[in-house]
Amino acid sequence: KHDSYWVENLLVQELEHSDPPFRLCLHKRDFVPGKWIIDNIIDCIEKSRKTVFVLSQNFVKSEWCKYELDFSHFRLFDENNDAAILVLLEPIEKKAIPQRFCKLRKIMNTRTYLEWPTEEAEHA
Repeated sequence: KHDSYWVENLLVQELEHSDPPFRLCLHKRDFVPGKWIIDNIIDCIEKSRKTVFVLSQNFVKSEWCKYELDFSHFRLFDENNDAAILVLLEPIEKKAIPQRFCKLRKIMNTRTYLEWPTEEAEHA
């Protein structure tokens, strides 16, 4: 929620208007109204080839993000595939990540992740 401006106006625009375009699932647009939020999350993760996690201070403070990470855990570790794409929106010290995000720590220690540049000139 707190990173939605960056996600909607930069990330989504870039990915959905690329050549070839990516088809993204966004909760505002693609969750089924009246369906339990948890069921929407699970269904979307299961139907997706990849799950993009935008990691930020806001992410590690969000309970919903923890659920999304938990539900994607099976695909990430038990199926041993590369379904997760991690984008580090801002620097986060691994030791600053709360204990409840132990799976996130494991992913960050075992997978390559993208870092959004802090310098605006590097954003292009």
